[in-house]
Amino acid sequence: MKRSSIVILILLLLCGAISYVGFQRYRKNAEQANAESLAAADKADAERRATEAAAAKAEADRLAAEKAGKDAQAEAEAKLERQRAAEIAEAARVATEAEQAAATAAKAKADKEAAEFEAANRRAAELRAQEAATAEAARLDALAKLAAAEQEKKDAADRETARLAALKAQQEREAALAAIEPDLLTKAILPADYKRREHYYMQIDLLNASATAAAAEASKAATAQ
Repeated sequence: MKRSSIVILILLLLCGAISYVGFQRYRKNAEQANAESLAAADKADAERRATEAAAAKAEADRLAAEKAGKDAQAEAEAKLERQRAAEIAEAARVATEAEQAAATAAKAKADKEAAEFEAANRRAAELRAQEAATAEAARLDALAKLAAAEQEKKDAADRETARLAALKAQQEREAALAAIEPDLLTKAILPADYKRREHYYMQIDLLNASATAAAAEASKAATAQ
């Protein structure tokens, strides 16, 4: 019985040893498997993290590229906008210069036309003044000629009146002289005696001279009237 117990004990020890060795192997395999699993997990995690990092980098690169594209597009649009603004400003400047040039040309033309209009008005005024002066001179000349003709007619009438008055006065004087002319004595009667004849002639001459003097005084008085 002791032998059986020993065998059993040996068997039990052997089984225990086998079990222990098996357990140790299992444990080792389990630990190795666990380690491999952990390593695989770590590797997978590392690969995942690497993949995620690569994906994140790719996303970051994509976002950066997208941002760069947007920035480039924005810069291009801003540049285009600046170019358009510059073109608009240049067009506005050219238009302003054109308007200023047109305004300057229009002002110069207006000034020239105003100067020509003023000169034309001045020439017209001078011509009107000259024509008015010529017309006035012609009018004055006509008035002077008319006045001269009237004066000549008046002078002729006055001369005729004076002539008629003088003729009438002459006739009146002649009539007055004829009225007061003395009857002079003639020497037709001749005395026979020579001495008596000379005395007679002297007496006749004295009487005639006295009558002639009286007639002259009367004529002078009549002329004075």
